[in-house]
Amino acid sequence: MLRAPIGRLPQVRGREDVLLRLEQRLAEPDGAFHVLGGLGGVGKTTVALALAERARRAGRRVWWIAATDAQTVTSSLLALAAELGAPAIAIGEARAGRRDPADVLWTRLEERTGWLLVLDNADDPRALEVAGAPVRDATGWLRPTTSGLVVVTTRVVEQRAWGRCGRVHHVLCVNEDDGARMLLDLAGEAGTLEQAGAVARRLGGLPLALSHAGSHLSSPFSKERTFPDYLLALDDRFPALLGGSGGEPSITTTWEISLDALAGRGCRQARPLLRVLACLAPAVEIDTALLDAAPLGEICGGEHNVRPGLEALRSMGLIQARAPAGTLVVHPLVAEASRTRLTPDITTVAVALLRGALCGRRHDAPGDWPAWQDLMPHLRALLSITSSALDERTLVELAELVSRACGAFRASGCYAAAAELATLSLRQADVLGADHPGVLALRHQRGAAWACMTRAVEAEAELARVLRARAELLGEEHPDTLATRHDFGFALFEQGRYAEAHTCYEQTLATRTRVLGPDHPDTLTTWHEVGRALAMRALLNESEAVCRKVVEARARVLGPEHPDTLASRFYHIRAVGDLGDYATAEKGYADLLATRVRIIGPDHHLTLRTRFNLLMNVALQGRTREAARGMADLAAYQARVLGPAHPDILLTRSNRAWMLRDIGQETEAEQELGTIKEAAQRVWGENHVYTLDIRYELARTWRVTGAHDRAEGELRDVLRRQVRALGPGHPQTIATRYEIARVMEERSLWDQACREYHAVLELYLTTCGPDHPQTKRAEERHRRASLQAR
Repeated sequence: MLRAPIGRLPQVRGREDVLLRLEQRLAEPDGAFHVLGGLGGVGKTTVALALAERARRAGRRVWWIAATDAQTVTSSLLALAAELGAPAIAIGEARAGRRDPADVLWTRLEERTGWLLVLDNADDPRALEVAGAPVRDATGWLRPTTSGLVVVTTRVVEQRAWGRCGRVHHVLCVNEDDGARMLLDLAGEAGTLEQAGAVARRLGGLPLALSHAGSHLSSPFSKERTFPDYLLALDDRFPALLGGSGGEPSITTTWEISLDALAGRGCRQARPLLRVLACLAPAVEIDTALLDAAPLGEICGGEHNVRPGLEALRSMGLIQARAPAGTLVVHPLVAEASRTRLTPDITTVAVALLRGALCGRRHDAPGDWPAWQDLMPHLRALLSITSSALDERTLVELAELVSRACGAFRASGCYAAAAELATLSLRQADVLGADHPGVLALRHQRGAAWACMTRAVEAEAELARVLRARAELLGEEHPDTLATRHDFGFALFEQGRYAEAHTCYEQTLATRTRVLGPDHPDTLTTWHEVGRALAMRALLNESEAVCRKVVEARARVLGPEHPDTLASRFYHIRAVGDLGDYATAEKGYADLLATRVRIIGPDHHLTLRTRFNLLMNVALQGRTREAARGMADLAAYQARVLGPAHPDILLTRSNRAWMLRDIGQETEAEQELGTIKEAAQRVWGENHVYTLDIRYELARTWRVTGAHDRAEGELRDVLRRQVRALGPGHPQTIATRYEIARVMEERSLWDQACREYHAVLELYLTTCGPDHPQTKRAEERHRRASLQAR
């Protein structure tokens, strides 16, 4: 074919930059031949056709050659030479091998100017060789010229394949906007520009895939006629939707052609290498450090074949290497097409790569957390592989990797990520059986993550099932069983069931101490939780003593700046503050905050919680305006870092609200607390201690504004719930009784106020001691009420 098939040219989108560059070279040749290189299906031929049409309209001569094989190239270019006036005898001698055929052509080409010659689909550069000289020599069919413009379309994007006389233009996928408009050109009735953009994004902006999708949607015989329907169908019927039709190449096989070409050149390892890369996250940069040659060598015929195989994939545009970053990327459709051909030997290697990358990584080491985060997309991608493509051993190894990753995500505060990953892995690993140790480990991780996500009721049920199964399978005193028992106690704690949690922790502590030893990190973790439970049960002196001892033990065993040691420091400081020494607590929190910022980062939710407690102690010392400003800043920061719906923000906002009330902004405080109350009931439930505390602050605000009846009704309901949840001697319960006494006092019901203050004082003396600020405040109020009652 010597004539450009411009009749097949579609509406061209997103290619104006490269077309303008080539038009400039057509008008002002630069002495080079130009190569349009890129992934199969990216639209290289379309760009060349658009250029050919523009050249023809400008009155230039245009010739189009199919460069699929050497015989076709030679035959077509000699036919072109004949058309340009080459003598028949010269043509005959060239065909017989007695004369250089390229010389015959170029003698005639150089006699003319302003022409365009396109060599299309030169995916094997050897088809353009003459007398065995590689194309990079520029002595054969491809030569430097200033007479016209030679354009080659090819999948081979490596510059060295084309030599110094070749200028490679990388043809990439189109952006989302251009892709959407391509779809609307073909299927304008299928939906909106935004919906088309979603399809273009899902297809990675690959023009061939967009063309398939548009043709499918515009057909009256297609089941899917809208962009949203097509998106949904892609997940279930990818090969069918993107298969070839009407003579077009199939999306799911077009890259197999490239792999066949590489295999024909002796690079058979390229195919299994691409399969392994396809197991990882598509369109996500893969750190080349992840590509351990040892496991890859198992499918490449030896480690020495790995690098050449990767280079071959890059040369065909099947992977994109980003040298400065040391990463590579696989197009999402290339990966998805390859995933339809996965086998257990391929997935075994993919899992081995991640296992190697995570070898030696610890879940509790902040320095390792970024590595876990970086590998999260690849773990998620492996979990989307059907279990039939993994043998049982690999499936078990992958489940173990996920369990470790969940532990790291929980330690770094990424609870939702841990729960999501465990759930994905459980769907894949269900073929192992409900009581398989790997499945139980995943369910444990999911339950533990749920407990940290205000899903403690679900966590309790999940962990209870795992606890029963592990006890039966492994025994009551196995470390895994004890780990589940510990986290079961945490699920109880997060529901505000502190007495039950305390009992569970004490039992677990006794067993862990006997089985693992008193200094084992797991034993210290349970001891730490005992200290927390004591505080929530208002056993403040006991809590302070336990927390102090745990800090000392963890510092000795784990180091003074280990995240677990810092957690114990936090609760020891809190115990000091609960006992009324707000100044010491403030200093402790300030020191801890600086350490946590340095060790786990300023955005970790535990760092932010340290900021919160620091501000609370500032307010408790009477610097309320300062604390309120700090809480406003903290709430804004939490919303940016944790997301606007994170529960911690509700606590920050509610405490800022009572600070606003205490500095005279009662209306704003009331409005804010009313909003937060509704949110808290949705997040924690009506009887959770946090919800009750917010209601308590709202009732206090009503008292300050003079709405005594409303305040008393709310306080008495809160008190009933607190007595059930916390007990009558808990500081929060006592504080509610104190506010009820204030209401009575302000309504001049002195006898009732006096009796209530007396009861409050006795409770504070028992719980907090005679020197606690709250005890002294209750004592002063009781004295005043007694005088009035007389």
